[in-house]
Amino acid sequence: MKYVTKPFKEQIYSSSVLDFYFSDMKKGTLDIETTGLDPSKNKFILGGLCSFGSKQMRQVFAQSRTEERDAIERFIHEMSQLDMVITYNGRHFDIPFIEKRFTKFFDEKLSMPYNLDLYLVLNGHSPIKKFVPNLKQKTVENYMGLWQSRTDEISGAESVELYNTYEKTGREDLESKILLHNSDDVIQLTRLLKVISKSDFHKAMFCLGFPAGPLTVNKISFQRDFMTVSGIQRNISINYIGFEFKNYPVEIHFDSNKSAFSLKFPLIKDKDMLIADLDAAGIDSAEFEKYPNYGSGFIVLKNNSGINYMETNHFVKNYIRYFLGNI
Repeated sequence: MKYVTKPFKEQIYSSSVLDFYFSDMKKGTLDIETTGLDPSKNKFILGGLCSFGSKQMRQVFAQSRTEERDAIERFIHEMSQLDMVITYNGRHFDIPFIEKRFTKFFDEKLSMPYNLDLYLVLNGHSPIKKFVPNLKQKTVENYMGLWQSRTDEISGAESVELYNTYEKTGREDLESKILLHNSDDVIQLTRLLKVISKSDFHKAMFCLGFPAGPLTVNKISFQRDFMTVSGIQRNISINYIGFEFKNYPVEIHFDSNKSAFSLKFPLIKDKDMLIADLDAAGIDSAEFEKYPNYGSGFIVLKNNSGINYMETNHFVKNYIRYFLGNI
């Protein structure tokens, strides 16, 4: 097994909307190489990770299939240093593949960092797909003017063929091409992060889920006069059941055995609006005064125009912070 580190000198994209969700998290980009698409029979052979904090590119390379166990164990260790990873189609491929191969070798419970999947952000919440023939990573890079930044010239399928030959011959030139293909994918992801400016990012986070302290919110839904929120306990383990908190009639359920949580918030229904009472919930309304849907300690979360995604996500994040700080 080979472990490669090298400095990463790219300027990291930043924005207020990105900070809104991830400012306090250790971030990085991730990409893996495998011998095929089926994790039940194919192998993990290479993982690349760029840590924004340390400005380092790290790669874990199984120089033969027999080294997969050690390689995936080391790569999981590298991932554990981050709170979130940015991927491209990682929720459908990279992360499930890693999880499946990990369980083949280890019985322990695997805790993964939050995954911001740029492909899902673009596919469901950006007009970009109207202007490109497909949403392959290299196609979107070209649309964003990033194609010239690449130095590798091979595809993922070609990388597998090179690995098959490399495993038999040990040729250093093939190893370099495989590592370069992976590192370019990881580095390009850091450049591609700015594509979120081309999306309705608050809507994307509402639909795809977002981190809230040590929790990850997975689903938010509205009913007649209440809102339900559910997700997972990522970095904590709490058991709690309550039907009010600090005189606020919110239903709260935390289950450490399932690493799950749920919240049911009462809302005020006024004509076509669903409104949250910030003062009753114990939330400082100062952060909400900038919103046009705010007034006198109340925030409109939904109206006839639809869901106010930014305000809703903000309310949920702040209430979770308030609850965890006062439990």
